[in-house]
Amino acid sequence: MRKVMIRKRLMAGMLAGMMLLSGCGKSENGTTEDRQKNTITEAENEKTDSEISEEKGDYLTVSTGKTSALGKDLTAKDVTDPTEDARNEFIKNTANLSFDIMKARTKADSGKNVMISPDSIISALAMTLNGADGNTQAEMLKVLGGKLSEKEYNEALSSYNRMLSDSDSVIFRNANSIWVRNGEDLKVKKDFVQTNKDYYNADLYVSDFDQATVTDINGWVNENTNGMINKVIDNIQPDSMMYLINAVAFEAEWAEQYEDYQVKKDEKFTNSDGKKEDAAFLSSKESGLIELNGGTGFAKAYKGFDYYFVAILPPEGTSAEDYIASLKGEDFVNAYRNRDYEPDIFADLPEFSYDYSTSLTDTLKDLGMADAFSDNADFSRITDPGMMKLKIDDVIHKTHIELDQYGTKAAAVTAIALAGNAAPVEKRIVEIKLNRPFVYAIVDDASGLPVFLGTVNSLAE
Repeated sequence: MRKVMIRKRLMAGMLAGMMLLSGCGKSENGTTEDRQKNTITEAENEKTDSEISEEKGDYLTVSTGKTSALGKDLTAKDVTDPTEDARNEFIKNTANLSFDIMKARTKADSGKNVMISPDSIISALAMTLNGADGNTQAEMLKVLGGKLSEKEYNEALSSYNRMLSDSDSVIFRNANSIWVRNGEDLKVKKDFVQTNKDYYNADLYVSDFDQATVTDINGWVNENTNGMINKVIDNIQPDSMMYLINAVAFEAEWAEQYEDYQVKKDEKFTNSDGKKEDAAFLSSKESGLIELNGGTGFAKAYKGFDYYFVAILPPEGTSAEDYIASLKGEDFVNAYRNRDYEPDIFADLPEFSYDYSTSLTDTLKDLGMADAFSDNADFSRITDPGMMKLKIDDVIHKTHIELDQYGTKAAAVTAIALAGNAAPVEKRIVEIKLNRPFVYAIVDDASGLPVFLGTVNSLAE
């Protein structure tokens, strides 16, 4: 993809090495390429000594100028892998949190197609956690990590994200960035930047937080979701001081491709309102039956067999929302890990594609993270509250999915805005036709955790 061109006004930098941004998407005033004239790297070559970022004591400060690199001497340090107990606690708590968030969103958006990326959400929140202290830190850590300490949680999530890397068969991208408003009012602590570099390889940008910054942030999102999500924000509020952003992109082909004869066109899907919609179904014979709370489903492998698509049909008469509400994340992981390979499964899976966007602010407050959004929020490990008191203003989450006979593409972005102030038996046959609302997930096989989790209530969106 072509490089995203960055305005000279943008003051941006990487903690270790410069990263080129791509801009395949369109902004409101045309393509990003049309608007921008210099890449970060090119602008870096133009800066004078007076424009280089200064590092004073515990803080990273920036002088005015065209382009500056914050923390240019900081490189990621080696981090310790989690213990087996910490890894298991992380999987259990992340699974339950994933389903708790999904329950809240399906209830709020009843009847709509919903998809979240738990990995994107917790990655953005973990970066923010590393700047929290006091009760704010305690609440965030309890919601995210359960019994884990902050160090244990960082180790577990960092290890998990490293495992979710690209392979010869699958594209998996997880990128993190921190965007800071330029000016003397906000001085960022070096330890906060270093910690997020160590665990999440987060890159740091400083900008004027004007409309040019909106375009640059959206360009970064577009690049790091492989063009599937081209915008996460429309504008920046006057009191917004920092964005902590995670982007996830997934692209994989099926391990066993659907042949043309397996594509059933001119079929019907009954949506959540009981109306019939035109559909194309993908028919295949699968193995690995999942039975959970009365629902039946299957897991279909992507190339490389590191990721699987899981679809579960709720019991007859039960909506996808009510079925999600009945599940615990750890039960889903156990059901996935203990699939029944005895029966033959004849599955019909509809092709579908949709986008989803939501704010997670109320959901996270309800789950026990309210202090981070309040005037009492303590993010003193980001900056001295005597200089500026920060709180989370919003948590924006956007996702995209495309599923067809060739495979699946999915992407997510999470932006956290910080504001200032036995014996052989005859096999039974199971038929699963997903011709009504159903639940699905893209699961990391090693952990059993859903990387993406969603519902299909309609094919018409």
